[in-house]
Amino acid sequence: MAKHKIYLSASTQEKNIGVAGYGTEEDNMHFLRDRVLQFILKGGYGDKFDIYRNINKNWSLAEIVADSNNNKVDLHLAIHSNAGKMTYRGCEVFYYYKNVGDGKKIAELWYKEISAITPTADRGVKKDNTLYSNGLYELRKTISPAALCEYFFHTSKEDVDFYKANVDLFAIGTAKAIYNFYGLKFKLPENVKVEDWKTIIRKVSKWSDLYITEIEKNMKSTGYNWAGLIQKIKALD
Repeated sequence: MAKHKIYLSASTQEKNIGVAGYGTEEDNMHFLRDRVLQFILKGGYGDKFDIYRNINKNWSLAEIVADSNNNKVDLHLAIHSNAGKMTYRGCEVFYYYKNVGDGKKIAELWYKEISAITPTADRGVKKDNTLYSNGLYELRKTISPAALCEYFFHTSKEDVDFYKANVDLFAIGTAKAIYNFYGLKFKLPENVKVEDWKTIIRKVSKWSDLYITEIEKNMKSTGYNWAGLIQKIKALD
């Protein structure tokens, strides 16, 4: 049976330097991309995937797109962190504005997983022509359906601190989105435990049901994703 062929394209923007302690977008996104790869392989159906990636950090965007197209992948995912005003926070995912099929589908699945993790309100799923009239090069020049995720703002100390403390949570969310795209059930590796935020609250408070009701009622209207803030991950390796 043919395998699912995907391309994980980590940012090559080495000149994008975040707040103190972050380093470059390129280094951080290559690290995150490699964690995503590990969770895809260990999520229960790793044998169903052939995974390609831009290992060479010196490649241009055109070379990455050419590598993706030459390998005839059926899904292309671009992995980035964002830049903006210090007050800007949260995730946003882009798809090619002319691809309202599978490109939009993976963008929406990806955003659903990552927006559930981040500790703030997020910025939505967007057509890439909201940034540039012709769209983003990496999304319009790839043959396969493609999406680009800006996971968080590396210009926000709060976003960077949360990311640094929860790298694997972001990686797991990405792997789950990919599995969901192909109709596969993601299974956490045995050495990783993720506790749902409701479980955590029930462990620490006899008033948990009241808190849960209030959080669910207010988490979006207040612009703060309390569920994402409370959720935690423990790697036991």
